[in-house]
Amino acid sequence: MANAEGEEDPNADIVFRGIDGNECEAFIAAIRDRAIAQGMDEGDPAMLRYATSRLRGKAMRWHARLDPSIRKDWDLLVQAMFEEYPFIEERGEGGIVTPVWYAFIISLSPNDSSDLALVQVLDDI
Repeated sequence: MANAEGEEDPNADIVFRGIDGNECEAFIAAIRDRAIAQGMDEGDPAMLRYATSRLRGKAMRWHARLDPSIRKDWDLLVQAMFEEYPFIEERGEGGIVTPVWYAFIISLSPNDSSDLALVQVLDDI
Protein backbone atom coordinates (compact mmCIF):
# COMPACT_ATOMS: atom_id res chain seq x y z
CA MET A 1 0.00 0.00 0.00
CA ALA A 2 1.38 3.41 -0.95
CA ASN A 3 1.54 6.34 1.45
CA ALA A 4 0.68 10.00 0.67
CA GLU A 5 4.03 10.48 -1.06
CA GLY A 6 3.41 7.48 -3.33
CA GLU A 7 5.99 5.32 -1.52
CA GLU A 8 5.28 1.83 -0.21
CA ASP A 9 4.41 1.79 3.50
CA PRO A 10 6.68 -0.83 5.13
CA ASN A 11 4.22 -1.13 8.04
CA ALA A 12 1.10 -1.78 5.94
CA ASP A 13 1.14 -5.43 6.96
CA ILE A 14 1.05 -4.63 10.70
CA VAL A 15 -2.65 -5.23 11.25
CA PHE A 16 -4.54 -7.11 13.93
CA ARG A 17 -7.97 -8.50 13.05
CA GLY A 18 -8.62 -10.55 16.20
CA ILE A 19 -8.29 -13.94 14.53
CA ASP A 20 -6.46 -15.77 17.32
CA GLY A 21 -3.70 -15.64 19.92
CA ASN A 22 -0.94 -16.35 17.43
CA GLU A 23 -1.94 -13.34 15.34
CA CYS A 24 -2.14 -11.30 18.56
CA GLU A 25 1.38 -12.27 19.63
CA ALA A 26 2.80 -11.50 16.16
CA PHE A 27 1.02 -8.12 16.16
CA ILE A 28 2.39 -7.10 19.55
CA ALA A 29 5.91 -8.17 18.54
CA ALA A 30 5.64 -6.16 15.30
CA ILE A 31 4.45 -3.06 17.18
CA ARG A 32 7.34 -3.40 19.65
CA ASP A 33 9.86 -3.90 16.83
CA ARG A 34 8.56 -0.80 15.04
CA ALA A 35 8.76 1.24 18.24
CA ILE A 36 12.35 0.16 18.87
CA ALA A 37 13.30 0.93 15.27
CA GLN A 38 11.91 4.44 15.73
CA GLY A 39 13.66 4.97 19.07
CA MET A 40 10.51 4.87 21.18
CA ASP A 41 10.22 3.52 24.69
CA GLU A 42 7.66 0.77 25.17
CA GLY A 43 5.29 3.06 27.08
CA ASP A 44 5.45 5.84 24.48
CA PRO A 45 1.95 7.22 23.75
CA ALA A 46 2.73 7.29 20.01
CA MET A 47 3.31 3.53 20.12
CA LEU A 48 -0.11 2.98 21.68
CA ARG A 49 -1.79 5.31 19.17
CA TYR A 50 -0.12 3.52 16.26
CA ALA A 51 -1.07 0.08 17.61
CA THR A 52 -4.72 1.02 18.03
CA SER A 53 -4.77 2.53 14.53
CA ARG A 54 -3.80 -0.90 13.15
CA LEU A 55 -6.82 -2.73 14.62
CA ARG A 56 -9.43 -4.00 12.17
CA GLY A 57 -12.73 -5.88 12.30
CA LYS A 58 -13.32 -7.99 15.40
CA ALA A 59 -10.25 -6.55 17.17
CA MET A 60 -11.36 -2.96 16.58
CA ARG A 61 -14.82 -3.68 17.96
CA TRP A 62 -13.35 -5.48 20.99
CA HIS A 63 -11.03 -2.52 21.63
CA ALA A 64 -13.94 -0.06 21.49
CA ARG A 65 -15.67 -1.96 24.33
CA LEU A 66 -12.62 -1.85 26.62
CA ASP A 67 -12.54 0.35 29.69
CA PRO A 68 -10.91 3.70 28.77
CA SER A 69 -8.18 3.15 31.39
CA ILE A 70 -7.07 0.01 29.52
CA ARG A 71 -7.25 1.71 26.10
CA LYS A 72 -4.88 4.43 27.38
CA ASP A 73 -2.15 2.17 28.82
CA TRP A 74 0.08 -0.02 26.64
CA ASP A 75 0.84 -2.60 29.34
CA LEU A 76 -2.83 -2.96 30.28
CA LEU A 77 -3.81 -3.19 26.62
CA VAL A 78 -1.29 -5.96 25.97
CA GLN A 79 -2.53 -7.85 29.04
CA ALA A 80 -6.14 -7.48 27.88
CA MET A 81 -5.22 -8.65 24.37
CA PHE A 82 -3.50 -11.76 25.70
CA GLU A 83 -6.54 -12.53 27.87
CA GLU A 84 -9.00 -12.05 25.00
CA TYR A 85 -6.84 -13.85 22.42
CA PRO A 86 -4.99 -16.68 24.22
CA PHE A 87 -1.99 -18.31 22.58
CA ILE A 88 -2.69 -21.39 20.48
CA GLU A 89 0.02 -24.06 20.57
CA GLU A 90 1.64 -24.81 17.24
CA ARG A 91 0.49 -28.15 15.92
CA GLY A 92 2.66 -30.85 14.35
CA GLU A 93 1.63 -32.84 11.30
CA GLY A 94 -1.81 -34.36 11.71
CA GLY A 95 -2.91 -31.62 14.12
CA ILE A 96 -1.31 -33.22 17.17
CA VAL A 97 0.67 -31.09 19.60
CA THR A 98 4.25 -32.37 19.62
CA PRO A 99 5.38 -33.03 23.21
CA VAL A 100 8.60 -31.39 24.37
CA TRP A 101 10.14 -34.77 25.24
CA TYR A 102 9.49 -36.18 21.75
CA ALA A 103 12.73 -34.85 20.24
CA PHE A 104 14.68 -36.16 23.22
CA ILE A 105 13.31 -39.67 22.79
CA ILE A 106 14.11 -39.69 19.08
CA SER A 107 17.73 -38.90 19.90
CA LEU A 108 18.14 -42.00 22.11
CA SER A 109 20.42 -44.73 20.86
CA PRO A 110 18.43 -47.60 19.28
CA ASN A 111 21.28 -49.99 20.22
CA ASP A 112 20.34 -49.88 23.91
CA SER A 113 17.31 -52.07 24.66
CA SER A 114 16.41 -49.98 27.75
CA ASP A 115 16.07 -46.93 25.49
CA LEU A 116 13.76 -48.90 23.19
CA ALA A 117 11.63 -49.95 26.13
CA LEU A 118 11.32 -46.31 27.22
CA VAL A 119 10.26 -45.30 23.73
CA GLN A 120 7.65 -48.07 23.68
CA VAL A 121 6.23 -47.07 27.06
CA LEU A 122 6.02 -43.39 26.09
CA ASP A 123 4.47 -44.25 22.73
CA ASP A 124 1.71 -46.12 24.54
CA ILE A 125 0.76 -43.05 26.62
